[in-house]
Amino acid sequence: MRHFRYLPRVALVAALGVASGGCVLVPDIEDRIVELAVGGTTVVGFVTSGSGSTIDETNTVNILEGLDIAQILADNGIDVSDVTNIALAGLEYRVTVPDPEATRQIVNGTVTISRNLGPELALVSGFNAGAGAATGWQVAPLDPGGAAVAEINDILNTIRTELPLSPPPDVTTITYHVTGGTTPTAVPHDFSLELKVKLTITGTVKVKVLN
Repeated sequence: MRHFRYLPRVALVAALGVASGGCVLVPDIEDRIVELAVGGTTVVGFVTSGSGSTIDETNTVNILEGLDIAQILADNGIDVSDVTNIALAGLEYRVTVPDPEATRQIVNGTVTISRNLGPELALVSGFNAGAGAATGWQVAPLDPGGAAVAEINDILNTIRTELPLSPPPDVTTITYHVTGGTTPTAVPHDFSLELKVKLTITGTVKVKVLN
């Protein structure tokens, strides 16, 4: 009867190491700091109805509404003290409740923001969309001036510096103002929109790597 002899795993690794170069190859594990980017979103809703040819709606919300930064960080292993940046990543919009008129259109829509009753800054400009049917999320064209984006990033930077404490309401509260034309003008309009504010949170984490 033939007998098979199995080498212990360590002995086998050693044998392979010696065979490949005459010495044992032992992996070196070291800690390395890497930057990780994670996302978060908050949603602002608008209900618009009327008999005119324009839409004009506002909604004042906390920019962190529905966004649990502490949980996002915990889920991704990022310590609050290691957060390096929080910034606006983009905006999207969708029709949630369609207008009874299937041909309803939003024409040359604009979204502005203001903080603490300050001046309105253009965030989204020149968007056109159908509102006669519910839609998925669509990219909103940011205003090329960038003033509103800078304002939001300033708010988010204040939030970052005050983590893990909750910033006071006057820091994070923003008034969103949606305006624009709507057609057909002879038919009253009645539909709902949502605006999704997308944020990127970056931070450093320690990982173990083979060297």
